[in-house]
Amino acid sequence: MENVTCWAFRKLCKGATDSCTGMMSANYLIRRSKAWKEVDMFPIDGQRQWLQIATSKEKECSELLARLEKELSAFPQKNSLYGIQLNASCPSPQVVNLGQGSALMKRPKKIISLIQGFLTQRKFKVSLKIRLGFNIFEAKKSILVLLEELQKIKDPNFSQVVIHFKYASEQSFTPYNYSILNEICKFKVPLIINGGINNYNDFKKIISSIPKNNNVKGFMIGREAINNPDCFALILNSIHNLNNPARTPDKILSEFKELCEQHPPKDIYLKKIAEFAPWAHEVYRG
Repeated sequence: MENVTCWAFRKLCKGATDSCTGMMSANYLIRRSKAWKEVDMFPIDGQRQWLQIATSKEKECSELLARLEKELSAFPQKNSLYGIQLNASCPSPQVVNLGQGSALMKRPKKIISLIQGFLTQRKFKVSLKIRLGFNIFEAKKSILVLLEELQKIKDPNFSQVVIHFKYASEQSFTPYNYSILNEICKFKVPLIINGGINNYNDFKKIISSIPKNNNVKGFMIGREAINNPDCFALILNSIHNLNNPARTPDKILSEFKELCEQHPPKDIYLKKIAEFAPWAHEVYRG
């Protein structure tokens, strides 16, 4: 969620096991010291934090890893990073024109090479976020070719593949397409599924048609988390028969303001959150 997932918002989402920063340009992080002010992996209890990266150049993988080590050594209070996620999903034309984001879905070998570049270190896990393909005319070809190559990676630090079940060319209102989930599950690649999941019942319904012994390890929630940061705690209630109470919108807003005082996000984050979150009307006054 671009310009939404600042530290304060991620920490607000109680019950989430993992969270990602907004997508950040590897080149920007390598070349500009001020970019690291936005890298905010301060501790969050019970949550593994991922730095989401956009790149299409193997050289930038090694340069970013060197810069990451330097920055986290200089600012150990930010050293709560669990892993690096390569974004091969973003459909933004500006990103695609650079050969990054979803443009990489046309180049499976390039994705493998970039993943291998991030796997040269042993400290952080590495994951990948993709879509079904760049456009619907590719049918199933690109993602199946990619998954076939990904399952050949034997490095235990390669952790998971997050799949957003749309093509990059599809609009936000286009229905999600899980029709090839069964075929995708034949590959020995740990999967996190994403798209149209608001609660645990949605997830169970999606996986009900695939074999129980499958490689789906979890699910990612985006839009519903903006609407209701308590959705993760409510999902844990369903899974483990817990009784996590839901916060009122005023309570969520109050806690978010307190978190923003601890580690203030850039104004663009407050603006976007106020625009999309029904509980956040008071967090930005532009």
